[in-house]
Amino acid sequence: MKVLDEQLSVDLIRDHYDRVSVFYRALWGDHIHHGYWEGGESPAAAQVKLVERLAERASIPRASRVLDVGCGVGGSSLWLARKYDCSVLGLTISPVQAAMATEMADAEGLSESMRFEVSDANHLDLGPESFDAVWVVECSEHLADKARFIECCARSLKPGGVLALCAWLSADDPASTSHEQIVRDVCRGMLCPSLASMSDYTGWMRASGFERIEAEDITMHVRETWTRCAALARRKEVKALLKVSDARTRRFVESISAIKQAYDVGAMAYGMFTARKFGR
Repeated sequence: MKVLDEQLSVDLIRDHYDRVSVFYRALWGDHIHHGYWEGGESPAAAQVKLVERLAERASIPRASRVLDVGCGVGGSSLWLARKYDCSVLGLTISPVQAAMATEMADAEGLSESMRFEVSDANHLDLGPESFDAVWVVECSEHLADKARFIECCARSLKPGGVLALCAWLSADDPASTSHEQIVRDVCRGMLCPSLASMSDYTGWMRASGFERIEAEDITMHVRETWTRCAALARRKEVKALLKVSDARTRRFVESISAIKQAYDVGAMAYGMFTARKFGR
């Protein structure tokens, strides 16, 4: 189910994040992704917990070289540098995000261990066997050819390296055409060419030479994200900003209710994946 073609999607996503990343950070913090709730966490704590869970499952080695694809404003990259003494290359489609991430690294005295570049992850082409870990949190949703992307991640990893990935998922077997329509609505609003299922991702990982693949549906722990987002959307300052925003930004905010519904009815899920490249 393809909603946007590749080049149109890239242009729209770049424009979107260039325009609203400062706004995102002000409302949602340095980690522009779902939170992981277990009981009463603040949104900021829940977002860090998602990163912690993924890093623990991936067994990120200390002082490893990490590729953070879809790094946003650098939240995960900075956390990995602080927590695991990693050196990180962060990639984002947005020049604004790259500048914000670089500024944050400079402010924390971490600029020597990381750099941020503007790059289109649809065409990931880095040196082979260059990284100990590839980190992908809520980026692959925006990519047109996800199978090709997983292959590129495998090529970039050293033998024995780890892929750590979190993704929005479509249901493996949509229960109805109404579920398919909800996912289309989410994709249009959130600028995703398509969503893939958990079995799609694990199949692509196996085909790309990964082993020890672990995949878990953690929807129940992340769905609170959209209750919080809906509350933010009702704030007076957000409503005032939307009045002067373009149609795409308004459609994006309106899609919050669609993604919440998609989780509620089982049309969408959220997956956490880890996999090792064959060779160690």
